[in-house]
Amino acid sequence: MSNLDRELKALSQKLEEVIRRLDYIEAILMEGQRYPEVAQLIGGLKAGVLLYGEPLKMIRRLLAVKRFLDRNAAARDEISRIILNALAMRGPMNISELTREVARERGSASRVTVRKRVYRLLELGIIERAEGFNYRLVE
Repeated sequence: MSNLDRELKALSQKLEEVIRRLDYIEAILMEGQRYPEVAQLIGGLKAGVLLYGEPLKMIRRLLAVKRFLDRNAAARDEISRIILNALAMRGPMNISELTREVARERGSASRVTVRKRVYRLLELGIIERAEGFNYRLVE
């Protein structure tokens, strides 16, 4: 694990702790109903903190994709890179959605080719099946 990964993980943990504490304070304030405006302020503060959590998770996923591509020459082709980046940025997707992403970046895409690349990435262990027909990055 690189230094950047450790720093991102530590930052994510700190944000989760702040959110947990804000939840606790908000619950106490809402229970008493004495200071509803303060409870509302805490809720807004919590929403602001939550905005930082998702970008951190996305950065960690993108770094994992980059490391994987650097290590595995077999997965360095353009279509695999587009598939992995799409899953890192947008979360779980099915073959049709991935094909649209590849077509958007390259100008054209074959569903059969995208499916073959997805199956190869499954075999390499960088992605896994999600709910339904979706695929996602392995955490």
